[in-house]
Amino acid sequence: MRWRRPLLLAATLVVTAGCGNRALEQAQRRAVEEIGAQLPRPYRDGLVVESVRRDGDDLVLVIRSADITVAMARARPEVFDALRADEQDAMLALCDEPALAPVRAAGGGARRRFVDADGAVFFDATLKASDCPSP
Repeated sequence: MRWRRPLLLAATLVVTAGCGNRALEQAQRRAVEEIGAQLPRPYRDGLVVESVRRDGDDLVLVIRSADITVAMARARPEVFDALRADEQDAMLALCDEPALAPVRAAGGGARRRFVDADGAVFFDATLKASDCPSP
């Protein structure tokens, strides 16, 4: 009899965790479909938002630079450090993105992943659900 209470608690936690994950997954799938239908699209200064996908609790927007390589970035780290900081600040604009509202409401975040023409990663800029003001 003593084992029933812990077992019941464990089963409740598993079911509750599964529900939250399912809500986030559904919100992510809808957002990927909605955002993906608009891609590819220009981002800024020769960058293109190429794709969007789910990765854990985050949606990842892949932004490609056809002209600059990771090797070029390594040669000028101060420029890319400034760009990284600027892009991190720009992530707050995603708080106003209607397609991401259900993802944030379910506890998910977003990342912009900057890659070169070969897919090598420059950096990720991140946005957690808690970074956005409450509606």
